[in-house]
Amino acid sequence: MRFAELAICLVTACAPAIAPMLPPASDIPAPPALWPPDPRLAPPLEVPPEFAAPSAAPAPLAPLAPLPTIPTVPTEIAPLPAVAFPTTDSGPIPLVTLEEPYKLGERAEPRSSQAYREEIRELRHWGAGGTGDLLAPLPGLEGHPDPRVVINLERIKGAHDGRDVLRLARRNHWIQVVRCYRLGAYKDAELRGATKAVLGITAAGEVVRPKLLDTALADRAVADCIVNKLRVLKMPPARAASTAWLELRVGPGDEPLPPPEELIVPGDGMLAVAALREGLRAGLPRIEACYRTAFAYAPSLWGRMLLRFHLTDRGKLDEVFEAGTQFPDPRVSQCVVHEARKLKFPKPAFGDIRFVVGLRFQSDRSKHELPPAPIPATQKRNGQE
Repeated sequence: MRFAELAICLVTACAPAIAPMLPPASDIPAPPALWPPDPRLAPPLEVPPEFAAPSAAPAPLAPLAPLPTIPTVPTEIAPLPAVAFPTTDSGPIPLVTLEEPYKLGERAEPRSSQAYREEIRELRHWGAGGTGDLLAPLPGLEGHPDPRVVINLERIKGAHDGRDVLRLARRNHWIQVVRCYRLGAYKDAELRGATKAVLGITAAGEVVRPKLLDTALADRAVADCIVNKLRVLKMPPARAASTAWLELRVGPGDEPLPPPEELIVPGDGMLAVAALREGLRAGLPRIEACYRTAFAYAPSLWGRMLLRFHLTDRGKLDEVFEAGTQFPDPRVSQCVVHEARKLKFPKPAFGDIRFVVGLRFQSDRSKHELPPAPIPATQKRNGQE
């Protein structure tokens, strides 16, 4: 093949079809010093005549294999991918402290008045808690915790404006419906239904003679309470009296309701403090996880949470509520209560029992030092500041 034809072939990508043309072995340059020598290219050894082998035709050397092709180095080297090195800051270190649990109403009191005052001051300090500098706003509660209440005005007859009657009933009677609903909801978590009532409204705006017409609630006492509480409503005056027909619907929210205050009693049961402590400690890792979630927006969050538990006489945990405190982050409180409801305790002796435990939350970034005690007024008057 002539040189011109070879050049055309190289341009038209037919070069791979051309067999490689090696120069004669005598023209191959010596390999670099770092390469291993090719024994086939080494000069023959001079053998003494006495050791010479019988004359024979020398075996022809095998043809040399093509030398390996050395890859070319690109002129532009691609940059190395970025490597994320682990940071030494692992975030706030949480600490959840479990206070000594006690049966409701049987908390051990300090033995001296001075110790009592110091304890009250400390508990108030921890009960207030704090969020520190927030990285983002505090999140709200998940779901719809409160009972769902709907109040509708079916019809009205008289001088009063139906829009005013409906607006005031929805604004002021909602809380009464919730209070009445609690009378039965703590026993039946699925209690729901509509209640129909009729009531009179005087010209002065007083509600008179509320009457229960019908109810779908399984607990009649709850329905009676909802209707009777209509008496406390106050409507705007009008030139004459009116009669209104209402429909009041109520159902459970996403959180259970505690029993009425008058039903929150210690119970006759007994359970060893060690058993209570062991059951509580089993849930501490999950409770700590609730606290850790707040570090994304409140790394300095701290405070105290008081939880009240109820164990039935069969050992079933049917109530866990935050009682007597209000933790600064409601989302953490909600999470902790949910996890606490999964705890297991032994069956109490002699009946049901309500017990209380305090939890203290802090991190290495929270500032929760107890401020110095105030100086008594008598010392100030005596110049002992």
